[in-house]
This record gives sequence, structure tokens and C-alpha cells, in this order.
Amino acid sequence: MLTGTKAQIAVTRGRPRTHRQHERTVEAASGYELLDWMPDGVVVVDADGSITYANRRAEKITGYSCGELQGHPIELLVPHRFRAIHKVHRRDYSARPAARSMGSVAHDFNVRRKDGSEFSADIALGPLKGDGPPGVVAIIRDVTERREFEALLEQQALHDPLTGLANRTLFMDRLKQAIQSARREGRRFALVMLDLDNFKHFNDAFGHAVGDVALKKFAAKLPSGLRSTDTAARLGGDEFAWILPGVSDRAAADRMVHKLLVGLKVQISSAGQTVPVRVSAGMALYPEDGTDVDRLMRRADRSLYSAKREGGGFGTC
Repeated sequence: MLTGTKAQIAVTRGRPRTHRQHERTVEAASGYELLDWMPDGVVVVDADGSITYANRRAEKITGYSCGELQGHPIELLVPHRFRAIHKVHRRDYSARPAARSMGSVAHDFNVRRKDGSEFSADIALGPLKGDGPPGVVAIIRDVTERREFEALLEQQALHDPLTGLANRTLFMDRLKQAIQSARREGRRFALVMLDLDNFKHFNDAFGHAVGDVALKKFAAKLPSGLRSTDTAARLGGDEFAWILPGVSDRAAADRMVHKLLVGLKVQISSAGQTVPVRVSAGMALYPEDGTDVDRLMRRADRSLYSAKREGGGFGTC
């Protein structure tokens, strides 16, 4: 509902003005002038849902002047896809008005600007108080920059800074979710551990800067061919992993992993040399190889190092 706050604004309309009523009208005008200096947008809506006032901040964040907003339904500021449901919520709120503070709703609202673009907003609501007709006051706070900053922090906390892939923290959370989902639905999934062969020697020979280039090139190819439900992660160093849910059996998982590995061929050129970057992989299957995080990780690691001992390639339990 695009309407609210605890602000008390006295409005008098349609009656002969006594001295006290005139004072209230002056108080209302003064109140509106003060609202013009608020850092958040303020919109006043009457009982029919029509806008009667918008402060300067509301004009700035919506692109509409107060004159362009006045007399129009509040749904003018609601994206088209939400207008029908907004009307329902607005009527429900009008029937049972109550103060609602900023941050009291778990989700943001989308506010539509004059040019058709949208921004994320937190909205406080409150019934319009005073001797005038009933209405609602909405305080509209543009939280776009805050949400972008929060998303950046989340990205940094849950993703590897070098490659942009999921990091160990996010990977472990996804692995726990995969176990819970597979247990609930009675399905299998594959856990694949990967690392680059002889990467330490590669770093020693070409330097860490070239090693980082190799890791980034490899990581860029790692999600290739994955489905939206799959997870690719860098766990640290040259250690990577996949979570591949919904595999039917071990043979199907083997075929899927072999197919994915074909696309992981990377070559690095440095100092006139072109060197292929080879990868080894090991797989564990839920629930046959384990039903908890630790056992699945150990089995996948064991099959990875078994493959490396045999000269690289792909190993299974």
C-alpha cells in the first residue's frame, strides 16, 4: 500500500471556518511546508485513494510534480503489474488503518517513476489525523542504493574475489541444502571435486600473476554446460567443486561429469610458451557414498586423489 506515518496534519474542507478552524488550516499549511524539507518522500492520499499532496522529495524521486500527482489515484506510482492487487490492499488498509513504521514489512515495494522506470522503496503508513476528511500519509524512502550496497556485501561474502564463483561458505550451504532436498525427495545428486594438475609447479615456473590468469580462465569455463540448479565453486587455491543435483544413477552422473570435463580445456601462454592446464576430478554420489557433508566430501576427495595418482583425469568411488 503506497500510503503512511504518524504525522498529524489538520485539514479543514467544505465547512464555514470558525476562528479555531482557521487556525487549524494555518497549522496544516505550516505542516505541509515542514514536510517539504523532509529527506523522504511524503504523499497524502484521501479516502478514495486520490493524491492530495506530495512534498519536494516525492517529486524528485518519482519525477512527477505535485500538480501532476494531485487528483490522480495513488496507483499512478504503482507498477502496472501490481495495480489491481494494490487497490485491494489499499481498501483493506482504509477499512482498518494503523501506523506502520519503516522496515516493518519483510520486502521492498516497487515505486513507478514518471518515465516508467522503478525503484525499490521502504514505505511507512499512517492514518491522516485531524478534523478534516479521513486519509492516509505515506512516507516513501528510496532504498535502491542501500539494496545495491547490501547485494555487493553479500556478493563479497559469498563469492570468490578472484573468479566470482561461489566460495567455500556458499558452497557448504548449498551442499547442505542439496542433502536436505535429496533426502526429502528421495533423489540422488553428485558432488564433484576438481583441481588443477601440478598447479604449484605451474605457479613456480610462471609466477603467481600467470597462475591467477589460469585460475580465472579455468573458472570462467567451469559453469559452462551447468544447469540453473547446479553449483560451481572455488573452495580455495586450485580446488574447485560442482554440485550436480537430480542425477538418476552413478552411470548417468559419470556421463554428465565426463561431458562437462570436455569443456574445461585451458591453455596459458607466457614467455613464448603455451602450456595446457590439466584438471583432475573425483566424484561422490548421494546417498550411496554418504548421507552427510563430511562423508561425501571425504569420498569425493578420495576419488580425486585416486585419479591424480593414476596420472590425472576423472575418478569415482
